[in-house]
Amino acid sequence: MPNQITRTLAGILSGRGARTAAGAVLVADGLVGIDVPGGRKRAGILGSLVVLAVGLLFVGLGWWWHGQHQPYEAGTSTTATVTRITSSRDSEGRTLYSRVLTFTTSDNRPVEFTEQEQSTKRAAIGSTVTVSYLPQDPGSARIISETDWVPYSVIAMGALAVLLGAVIFLVRLVSLITGLYLLASAARRRGR
Repeated sequence: MPNQITRTLAGILSGRGARTAAGAVLVADGLVGIDVPGGRKRAGILGSLVVLAVGLLFVGLGWWWHGQHQPYEAGTSTTATVTRITSSRDSEGRTLYSRVLTFTTSDNRPVEFTEQEQSTKRAAIGSTVTVSYLPQDPGSARIISETDWVPYSVIAMGALAVLLGAVIFLVRLVSLITGLYLLASAARRRGR
């Protein structure tokens, strides 16, 4: 019995217990994150992958949305006139407006379409916008925006999330590797 106590004290004094505890804490922090005093939540390596995935989703969504405001590669561009306004109400009771646009194709066919996006601002009837359409499918017309700030904002938010997720991932990876190293070194000392 005294021999076991001596070995236990020697293990504590040699740092095996401290290495094991520190290694376990670092592994837990690396994998799932450990909440810190003050209520701040920390993401682990798994949470960082979620942040990365959401960021990439936003970048892709913003890029797609931006592409919907660009001229068709094999399309024709022309000027369309706002001829009517449609309105609807959202779940909060706000009135949303969509422009009904009319243009004439290169072979003199009149085309009318309603824009997909809605706004709380009512457009003026008679105002004009640039549209792009496919000659074989004029109903595919889409509005070419002069400014495309909303899709660019979505892309920027997604890129920021990707950057944040990557930094968190690297920090947690270092914590995980360090924790595994400490656990392995404590196990090696135990075997001696």
